[in-house]
Amino acid sequence: MTFQEAKQHLCDRKLNGNYSDISNNDLFSDTDLGEWINLGVKKAWDFKPWPFTQGTQTATSIDAEYYDHPPKLMNWSIYLLKVGGKEFKKILPEDYLKYLEDNPTGTIRYWTEIETYVFINKNAYTIGNTIDFYGKKFPITLSSTSDLLPFSPSTDNYEHSGNEAIVQFAYAEALDSEKFKNPSQAEIERQKAYQTLNLLWEPFKQMKANMQSQGRPMFNVPNFFGNGSNIKSNSQYTGNFDYLN
Repeated sequence: MTFQEAKQHLCDRKLNGNYSDISNNDLFSDTDLGEWINLGVKKAWDFKPWPFTQGTQTATSIDAEYYDHPPKLMNWSIYLLKVGGKEFKKILPEDYLKYLEDNPTGTIRYWTEIETYVFINKNAYTIGNTIDFYGKKFPITLSSTSDLLPFSPSTDNYEHSGNEAIVQFAYAEALDSEKFKNPSQAEIERQKAYQTLNLLWEPFKQMKANMQSQGRPMFNVPNFFGNGSNIKSNSQYTGNFDYLN
């Protein structure tokens, strides 16, 4: 579904208008339709970690305690960080600061986020290394008539029901606006859109549940057995508590 098709769908099938004669519509304009569709895109985008929302950004490591959060990725959405090709482990800010307080020269590959900054243990990398951030991108904004809605991966002939949910969200935004002033019906339509997206998410959720993590802990459990444990030495064990080493 393209941006123009979405606006036409919203106008003709939801708002009982005539998109071919939109210039003569006294209640809402083509610009209004576009704004409502883009609001629908944002709601659908933010609702789940859809595959098309995932992105990467790179930077170069410097002699610094922290970095500005990658501008293309949403704050606190980073789920994987690598420096020089090696993965760093995210820990709580207070644990990160305590670790460096107790170990000023410690080289464990830790990182954390504080406000809009990313703190990476500079003792654990070489200046000039490539930093790879993996997280969730900010929502796209549709502008051209041929722009594809997010749930159309390549052409407007291939799409998921998520695009219909976007139009449903847009319809709710229209009803909630000063143009229509119908917030109660808007909430009903909004819940319909969320229901559609929840149904669409089911196969993604099942796929994630079936993917077994290798060499990663399900929970952050201390190494109670010290260096004498042979679990720590084998990074192939599922649930290895020290998976970075």
